Amino acid sequence: DHPEDQVLVKSNLEADGLAVVELSEDQINQFAGNMLEVKGSDGQTLIVMSRRAHQSLDADQRALLETFGTIVSPDLDVIETCGGGSARCMMAEVHLPQPTHA
Repeated sequence: DHPEDQVLVKSNLEADGLAVVELSEDQINQFAGNMLEVKGSDGQTLIVMSRRAHQSLDADQRALLETFGTIVSPDLDVIETCGGGSARCMMAEVHLPQPTHA
């Protein structure tokens, strides 16, 4: 909780052309920070988060996220309540190069 660090990180991200969605402590507690952008085999970009996380966002935050992809927000209440994780914890991040075909 160092405000000067937060300002520095935000300004550096924005300088790199990235959008910043600021979250409140309550939104973080509702798993709003536990979302992931994925691209399907059809090329469609999806923003995956739980329904609880989605409901914690305000209209401006949702609108900003929707400029980057379609929001998918399934009900993960059991996972979030009993497991302590959310959508991102249930997904594997695979960062492999695209296969080349000879």
